[in-house]
Amino acid sequence: MFQMTKLHAIRVLGLMVVAAVSILMLVMPGSDAMADSGGVRDMYRLYNPNSGEHFYTADGNERNSLVNVGWTYEGIGWRAPMKSSVPVYRLYNPNAGDHHYTMNSYERDSLVRSGWRYEGVGWYSSDTNRAYPLYRQYNPNARSGAHNYTLNRNEVTMLVKAGWKDEGLAWYGVGGDVAAPQPQYRRPSGGTYPNLGTIANLSIDVSIADQRVYVKSGSTVVYTLIASTGMNDATPRGTFRIGDRGGSFYNPSEGMGANYWVAFEPTNMYLFHSVPTDAAGRYIVSEGNKLGHPASHGCVRLSIPDAQWFYGQVPRGTVVNIH
Repeated sequence: MFQMTKLHAIRVLGLMVVAAVSILMLVMPGSDAMADSGGVRDMYRLYNPNSGEHFYTADGNERNSLVNVGWTYEGIGWRAPMKSSVPVYRLYNPNAGDHHYTMNSYERDSLVRSGWRYEGVGWYSSDTNRAYPLYRQYNPNARSGAHNYTLNRNEVTMLVKAGWKDEGLAWYGVGGDVAAPQPQYRRPSGGTYPNLGTIANLSIDVSIADQRVYVKSGSTVVYTLIASTGMNDATPRGTFRIGDRGGSFYNPSEGMGANYWVAFEPTNMYLFHSVPTDAAGRYIVSEGNKLGHPASHGCVRLSIPDAQWFYGQVPRGTVVNIH
């Protein structure tokens, strides 16, 4: 198995070569055989909360596939040229489950000889633009996610204070970062919540066809919540009433729990609640991303803030119509 100490020695040696190349590029910006060409591409940054690895890709399909299996999309990390004379190579360590990126071919080849898989050119470093340098940091204690790459010097400073090693320049981009919007399961469905204490003839209408929960005053909808009802038509239809409620629960047989649960009677087997949590109480990203589509075992899932508001605002005894 590849030893991390040997890997780090290879990386440090590679970094010296990278630095030398970078200095040469700064001194002679017009000497490149091929300047940046063909436009720019967004470089997506993702985070695996289980392994601690950050991952970077220009492929939107790859980004979406990783989000669907639980990675967190953090937005556009930087913008890269479509083409230049300086490729950035992407490698994968099958033993550690880690990716590494370098524009140093010597470092690439050394890692391949040590058991890493070469996955090709991930993107390109700018030949001429020096306004967007990417910095590289190394965590000597990590097996996976051992390197981080960022435009943000404040992020570098924070990681170094936490024990990471500042390894300097990684490559150059041609544009800045853009943070990802909060995923729907972490946002209110429809803006400011109404105060249900002032609502007359309050009722809750759950549409399985729409995957929506309509909070109503008589026949008027006062707020709409995006929901996930049961797979395979598992959510019961009929007329119920709001019953007991609680802060959280966990079901070991399903390997999931939730927060802000509110039961509907007389079944008391089915609940309104947040998107699922794992055994440690962390929201399960892959389940959260299913919001708006049937996904539960019969309960009605809501976004985190929607569930908290519903838990705090809907009185016991309120009529619930599910159809």
